[in-house]
Amino acid sequence: MTILKLPHEGDTHTALIDRCAVEQGKYGDQVIFEFGPDRLYLPKLSADRQLLRCGFDKGGGSPQVDYEQVAGNILCFSRDHNSSAPDKPYWGITIATGDAPPPRKRMTEVPGIAPKVPVTKTTTVSAMQKALTPPVTRSRQQVAAAYAWCLTTAHTAQTAAFGTSPKPTPDSIQSGAATLLIQLEKSGLLFEPITLAAVAKALDLTPPSQFEEPLPEYNEDNLPF
Repeated sequence: MTILKLPHEGDTHTALIDRCAVEQGKYGDQVIFEFGPDRLYLPKLSADRQLLRCGFDKGGGSPQVDYEQVAGNILCFSRDHNSSAPDKPYWGITIATGDAPPPRKRMTEVPGIAPKVPVTKTTTVSAMQKALTPPVTRSRQQVAAAYAWCLTTAHTAQTAAFGTSPKPTPDSIQSGAATLLIQLEKSGLLFEPITLAAVAKALDLTPPSQFEEPLPEYNEDNLPF
C-alpha cells in the first residue's frame, strides 16, 4: 500500500476511484480516496468543497457529499495556485472523463465559498450513449479496461513521437490517457471492444485523398506527339 503525496503546486494525479469515505486522521476528519493498492488523503473541508462542485451531492436541505457515488469515477487531483499563501497550494478535483452523477438538487454554490464559475450540468444524452451504458456491476470493469488501454496507447504514442528525449513521464502519460478516454466517451466507444480501427473510424481519422479531383482522361488523338 502506498500513500500518495502531492505536496507542490502543479502536482497532479489521475486515477479510477475504488472507494471514497471519511476517516479519522491525525489532524481531524479526512477523506480517503482508494485506487488499486494506493490511497490519497485530503482534508475533509477541501475534499467536500471540490466534490460538491463536481456534483456528488446527496441533495436535501443542505449540501452533503455522497461519497459512495465517487467510486467508479476517474478523478484528477491537482494542487492549484494559492496567491495568498504560495507555499500552501489549494486542492483541486475534477472528473477526468464522462459526466458528473446527476445530483438530486442542482448545485449553484457551495455554502461560504464563492464559485469561480457557475456550476452547470449537461443533461442531454445521445441514443448511442444510452444504448452502450452497461449495468452498474459491469461499468467499473469496462472503464478500467478502457483506462488501461488508454495508458498503454498514450505511452506507445509518446515514445514513438519523442523517443527518449524528452522521456514520457507519468504525468504526461496520464494526461494523454485522460484525453483518449474523453474522446472514446464522446465517440460512444467507451463500453465497446476497443481496437485502433474502431477508434480511427469513430474519430474520422481516415487520411484525406492526395487529389482534390480526379485526373483527366487522355485520348491518344489529343497527345501533342
